[in-house]
Amino acid sequence: MEAVLIDIGKGTQDILIPVKGERVENWVKAVLPSPTTRFAKRVLEWKGKELRLCGYTMGGGPFKKAVMEFLRGGGRVLVTEKAARTFRDDLDEVRKSGVEIVEDLEGCDIFLTDLDFELLGRLRELADLEREFGFLGVACQDHGFVKGQSDRITRFNYLSELLNRERRPWKLYHTERTGFLSRFDSILEQIEKKGLSGFVIDSKISAVAGVTAYAHSEGVKEFVCVDCGNGHTLVSTVKDGLICGFLEHHTRMLTPDKLKNFMVKLIEERITFEEVYEDGGHGALFIERVNPEKVYLVGPNRENFRELGEYAYPLGDAMLFGCAGLLEVLKKSFDFTSI
Repeated sequence: MEAVLIDIGKGTQDILIPVKGERVENWVKAVLPSPTTRFAKRVLEWKGKELRLCGYTMGGGPFKKAVMEFLRGGGRVLVTEKAARTFRDDLDEVRKSGVEIVEDLEGCDIFLTDLDFELLGRLRELADLEREFGFLGVACQDHGFVKGQSDRITRFNYLSELLNRERRPWKLYHTERTGFLSRFDSILEQIEKKGLSGFVIDSKISAVAGVTAYAHSEGVKEFVCVDCGNGHTLVSTVKDGLICGFLEHHTRMLTPDKLKNFMVKLIEERITFEEVYEDGGHGALFIERVNPEKVYLVGPNRENFRELGEYAYPLGDAMLFGCAGLLEVLKKSFDFTSI
């Protein structure tokens, strides 16, 4: 069966379709606006006074910002409960923002979803692939939800607990619903309803997996991966394919000097969770010391931190680092060794 791999970020969704018998350079690739960006544009162009939303939990980001702007302009927003978690998992907070949560809507103006199966079908037809997709690998980001707890702490705890169980990045995926990561669970539900097999993985972990494969191809065993995303920046130290530590912060709050300071402290085991968290980030975790041969930069904002290292090109493409990680999961954990 055919597989499709999608890395869904704040700005773009990056899509990779492996084609059996073809070189990686000839596989199907696409970098398109993210679902949250596309839906945000529809909201900003909306002419009516009422906006009805239904569907699934998806990434908020620009879409959430556009809806809040619509509300401030005097508009009315009605949304079903599952879709409402796109704004916040705490539905009481969603109601306080002015969004009206309803049990059901007979019709809605925008159907929320991170997965556009119609788009994927068109890509398959354009690529002249004969078989339908049977497998879907997705990378995205989710903070998780614990009532009364900062979502920054919840996300940090999630990543820490993952690494306490397993440090190989390509093993840190989910095939079953988690019960507290609503966006992940929403994607897994849609995969199941489509009758497909698949998995979901955190986009930052997927980036590390992709850069780890790239480093291996370059003969580099110990390195630092800096994923400079539109929302978050993750710094991860890696040795012999194992994650040895990480720190995560908000990209907009970082300067090259600040990021370098954090990165050096992580390498030297001088970083603390409190230092990063109190600065507005998610936190930091040290597991094992690394003597890095390289600092690899990936992500749409890598240019802002160019002085800190060198660009990495997993799959030969600056934008497909997340898809490269998804490919590592596909090859090493599922029956796709022949691609």
